[in-house]
Amino acid sequence: MHRFHEQVFEDYMKFVSKWMLSHIEDGDKVLHKPVVFSEFGLSDINFTMSERKTMYRTILDISYKSAKKNRSGGGALVWQFLVGGMQEFSDDFGIIPWEKTPIPSLFIEQSCRLAKVKGWPHKDQSFKQFC
Repeated sequence: MHRFHEQVFEDYMKFVSKWMLSHIEDGDKVLHKPVVFSEFGLSDINFTMSERKTMYRTILDISYKSAKKNRSGGGALVWQFLVGGMQEFSDDFGIIPWEKTPIPSLFIEQSCRLAKVKGWPHKDQSFKQFC
């Protein structure tokens, strides 16, 4: 799924939502297999932090709602997390978690939400420091 520059951001987000939901439905009803949404992101150069946050939130929310209903679309892998000092390897989509607020908090929140769906916080006390 790629965005074309002539698309208005809001129209693109509507497309992303419909695209994800249709793939979740296909995973549920046709394939009977899980769907993982991977390698998604928006570049630092062409998009505002607000647009990036909106896109990440949209994808993570759809994925969470699917997982909560035990549907096929319960996984999402962002492109790409980097550690400090690796900026030269970034392709303008890289996220160094402690440098890109509020983006990292969205992924921490998502991890906690998914862990709660699976009941993990009750089994693993280490979740308490993050969730």
